[in-house]
Amino acid sequence: MWARVAVAGVAGVLLVGGCAADRELADRDSIRQFEVSAWDPSDAHPCALVSDPTARELGILDQEGSGSAQSDTNCFYTNRVDASVDVRVETHEERDAVAGVIEAAFSGREGQTYVHVEGYPGVTTRFPDSCNLSVAVSDDHSVYVQVSADEACERAVEVARVVVAHASAG
Repeated sequence: MWARVAVAGVAGVLLVGGCAADRELADRDSIRQFEVSAWDPSDAHPCALVSDPTARELGILDQEGSGSAQSDTNCFYTNRVDASVDVRVETHEERDAVAGVIEAAFSGREGQTYVHVEGYPGVTTRFPDSCNLSVAVSDDHSVYVQVSADEACERAVEVARVVVAHASAG
């Protein structure tokens, strides 16, 4: 009896997992269709998602500085020379965080590129000296990273990876 239940359970997991992989990336509209766990980043202030020592290691915060809470949902970092970063948590109505990221990434608009951050779907929007990155971390939430610096989009993805790693460790 237990062997049948175990086999049925494994088959069910394979079926559920297979469905997400079979759906074209541009057609996905739920975090369940990615091989990641949904999480609510609003449980912590954005300044807690990127610690000051980590921000210094990333080169986005000077030695004397600290992340500055601009509101309940965002934190600003600057190295006062050539980099500034805004990390913001966004809550979406009607469970459209993933759909919004996917729609923007595959819209064909110039400067927008699909990225994945530790498996989470994201889209970068590149500007001459800056980059905006939105990463869906649940159907209702995204993490937004805005960077003004050299190699801004690469740095935005690096910051977002830190945020995701912090959430995974917590």
